[in-house]
Amino acid sequence: MGKVYLAIHPDIGRQAAVKVLAATDAADPQLASRFITEARAANAIRHPNIVDIYDSGVLPTGTPYIVMEYLDGETLQQVLLRGPLAIVDAFDWGCQIAEALSAAHMRDVVHRDLKPDNLFLIPDPRRLGKRQVKVLDFGIAKLQRGTLGQVHKTRTGSLLGTPLYMSPEQCMSGKDVDRRTDVYSLGVILYEMVAGKRPFDSDGVYELIHMQVNQPPAPPSQHRPDLPPELETIILQALAKDPAVRQPSMAALLSQLELARGNPAASSEALARAQRETLRAIPLPEVHSVPEIKTLGDTAVSKSVSLQTARGRLAPRVGPLLASALLIAIVGVYFWGPFGRKAQPIHQATPAPLPVVRPAPVPTPPTSVEMELASLPTGAEVFVGEVLLGTTPTRYQSAPTSTPVEFVFRLPGYESERIRALPAQGLTVSAKLKTTPPAPVSAKRSEAGKLKHPTRPQPTPSEDIQTER
Repeated sequence: MGKVYLAIHPDIGRQAAVKVLAATDAADPQLASRFITEARAANAIRHPNIVDIYDSGVLPTGTPYIVMEYLDGETLQQVLLRGPLAIVDAFDWGCQIAEALSAAHMRDVVHRDLKPDNLFLIPDPRRLGKRQVKVLDFGIAKLQRGTLGQVHKTRTGSLLGTPLYMSPEQCMSGKDVDRRTDVYSLGVILYEMVAGKRPFDSDGVYELIHMQVNQPPAPPSQHRPDLPPELETIILQALAKDPAVRQPSMAALLSQLELARGNPAASSEALARAQRETLRAIPLPEVHSVPEIKTLGDTAVSKSVSLQTARGRLAPRVGPLLASALLIAIVGVYFWGPFGRKAQPIHQATPAPLPVVRPAPVPTPPTSVEMELASLPTGAEVFVGEVLLGTTPTRYQSAPTSTPVEFVFRLPGYESERIRALPAQGLTVSAKLKTTPPAPVSAKRSEAGKLKHPTRPQPTPSEDIQTER
């Protein structure tokens, strides 16, 4: 669909990747719209695990372009060609992907083309020896609720996505594809990470689609006997054919992964995000209108009543009660209205008031979290960036965030220690400092030193080494 150029800023020397759509595709409004969608979707999310967009525009020829950060590394597809991953890497990279997609879903952006070719691995700038995942190519992303403008329309019969990683509902070209399609795609990727092969594979597109829609996956432990049972359960749930059986959100999947790999603090934070995401996904309450009811003689009994109820909760319970109340009102008007003035008054017991049904209280997410900072030995200064937080033991207070914070512990005579952690209530970040090794002393003597002390006896090699020690 186009070309990608390596660009260098002429003043500051910063490198960037410039993606230019081919001129033939730029003439197609749908392809041009899909190209611009990538820039708008990624720019709206702004997450460390999503490729950063610097600029976008249209050339004088009418060809659109995107300027994005330059990444030096390899795709996950290239890594998987060398075989299955270590379990610790599968957990680490899976959590990073889930965190990025969770942030996208909170912005109402569904990727819809998640695959190893769109996951790029670069050296992690904050974790020595680790890798950072970057999610690429939001070109066929679905922008929900119209928050980012009009979504480009898909050609009738066109298949957007890669069948190897597409959800069953996406394979069937379902119109109601939502964020749970990304959950399924990540389940396929996690399966391939640990098993070394995809759950469904075929050379034929239609046969592959049939597998995605109808065939249950084999447990990944058949290909990886040392696979933790908790991780296998998470993967198989994500691969459920019915979207309602999968994890309800990417944040919920992230919470499961963090808990399975022994990180309960990060799991709790992700669970709180999943609850917020679920609340946002609940549709607005429906308004049920009860028409005006009249008795004989056009005597009005009640006016129109509006009931705002949550779907499936209040309506089934209030309906029978409301009908009973209206029946009592009709009987009362009949006996006490124009038709009942000649009749003897009937003393009836006052009906009990209708029960008040209140919705369950929604848990309020914490506005701040407090963490303990400790070190062994104590007395170390703790920094975040260049800001001194205090001397251990001390505390750190922060707003809940999905971005890890890097703490630097410094103490004279000891090596600095860097620890990254997600802010979580009650979490203790403890650094075990190592003493700084003494600087080596050269065993060589200068010729000038020898001339200043001509009468001084020269030590034997063994004595010289002993003295230096």
